[in-house]
Amino acid sequence: MDMASDSTQSAYDQRRVTLVMTVLNEVSGTADVLETLGAQTRMPDEIIVVDGGSTDGTVALVNRAAERDPRIRLLSAPGVNIARGRNLGIQTGGGEIIVLTDAGCRLHPHWVELIVAPFETDRETEFVAGFYKTAPLSLLESVVGLATMRGALDPVDAATFNPSCRSMAFTYALWERAGRFPEWLYTAEDTLFDYKIRRMKVNWRLAPGAVVYWRPRRTLSAVYRQFRGYAVGNGHIGQGLTDALYHARNLTATVGLGFAGLFYAPLGALALCVFTYFYVYAFHCKSRRIAARLGTWRAYPQSLVVHWVLILAGLDGQLRALCRRRRERRQSREKLDGYLRVPAPHPR
Repeated sequence: MDMASDSTQSAYDQRRVTLVMTVLNEVSGTADVLETLGAQTRMPDEIIVVDGGSTDGTVALVNRAAERDPRIRLLSAPGVNIARGRNLGIQTGGGEIIVLTDAGCRLHPHWVELIVAPFETDRETEFVAGFYKTAPLSLLESVVGLATMRGALDPVDAATFNPSCRSMAFTYALWERAGRFPEWLYTAEDTLFDYKIRRMKVNWRLAPGAVVYWRPRRTLSAVYRQFRGYAVGNGHIGQGLTDALYHARNLTATVGLGFAGLFYAPLGALALCVFTYFYVYAFHCKSRRIAARLGTWRAYPQSLVVHWVLILAGLDGQLRALCRRRRERRQSREKLDGYLRVPAPHPR
């Protein structure tokens, strides 16, 4: 390689890295991220924390951290949603490589190094999907993690794995070309961003060693609210409706037969059979695997209950999304179609 090529490669390898995360009343979760960032084998050049209007001490925590480390910057943006907050942080930063994570995550010491490495070893790389694992503190949390997180029981398929913003990196140029994060969505904004990136057929890499750890929700009600929110977002982008209709049909049949069984006993027995098939047998294999992984039979019924909660949360979220889409019929379709429109190929 000649001297000019050496100079070009060196300049490429030294591109600026900006880490962005959004927070809102997450003092303990923000502390986790900042603590584990301090132990990284490679630090980002700047860390931008976008606060959506915290009132619990999160702002004071970030300000104290910024006093100790000038790379940390707090951007106050009360009232913004997550997508808008991410866009503001990315736009404010000066990095050519953008790295994203969420409050509440604990970063593996090599996380930044490994999620940035593909950009430095292949100049064609535009997007890197990191990975995540759970860090549960109770049996229920362990069950929730295994039941809901891709890769927890089976290896992920790089061809279909869409990362969340817990562990994701991309070039600033790609973010602009993709139309940034969709600010009209309050949830599932990273899912739609992933879909857009895949439709653009960009140079995509998976970095399975770039792991962040997160704690699953502690209660069933918290799991319900979390996955209801996901379902609302998925409903807005036209995802998950087929599954929701399937579960709605099964639930309607079960409840209807159960009610009829109050007046005619054989229908009550049929309702029990329907419930057993759709709500026990359908999740038996996965629940058994979860119980075997955790080494306790108590995980089996908990796994069944978690799956029932996910079904109800999905139905609730899809219904909420449907109601909103009916109110904003044309606007919702136009926003989605406009966002997913693939831009002209990036010139090489």
